[in-house]
Amino acid sequence: MQGANDQTQIFCPRCHCYQLHKHGCYSRKGFHAPNHAASNEVRVPRYRCLNPDCPLCTFSVLPPKVLRYCRFFWPCLVSIKLALDSGSTRYHLAHHVRHVSWAIIGRAAALLNSMESWANGLHQEITNGWPACRFELMMKTITAKLGCNELNWRWYRHRYPRRFPDQLGQHTI
Repeated sequence: MQGANDQTQIFCPRCHCYQLHKHGCYSRKGFHAPNHAASNEVRVPRYRCLNPDCPLCTFSVLPPKVLRYCRFFWPCLVSIKLALDSGSTRYHLAHHVRHVSWAIIGRAAALLNSMESWANGLHQEITNGWPACRFELMMKTITAKLGCNELNWRWYRHRYPRRFPDQLGQHTI
C-alpha cells in the first residue's frame, strides 16, 4: 500500500506484510512550533494487517517529520540542534525563539543527544563503516537508505525496547 504523505510502501511493522486495510485515523495535537506554545493538528492513519498469522491487529503510520511521543516536528528538532551547536542557550531558545518553557527545550536537547549517538551507530551500520558526519546529514543518509517509516520504527524500538515482545512472542512489560 502506498502512503499518501510518504513515497515509501506501507507494510505491517510486525510481519512486513503489504496486505493492509485502512482502519480509520486519529488526530495528534499540541505540537510545539516556532512562536507558538502548541499548535498544529496532524491526522494519523491507522491500518489493519490482513495476514491471519500476524499477532498485530492494527498500527498507525505517522506522517513524515513526526516522531512518536515527540511534540516537535522533525525540522524544528533539527533547528534546535543547529542552534544549540552554534552556541545558543536553552534559555534563549525557550523564551525568545520557541516561546516554551526552558524544560521543554531541555527535554528536546536530551532527546537529540540520545538520537545522535543512536544515529551514529546506525549510520555506520548502513554505510559499511563510513564515519559519521553532521547530525542532519547523517539523518538524511539514513532516511534515504531506510525510508521515513522504517527509521521511525527503528528509533521507536531503540527508545522503548520493553514495549516490543521478545523472540518467544512474550511481552517484556
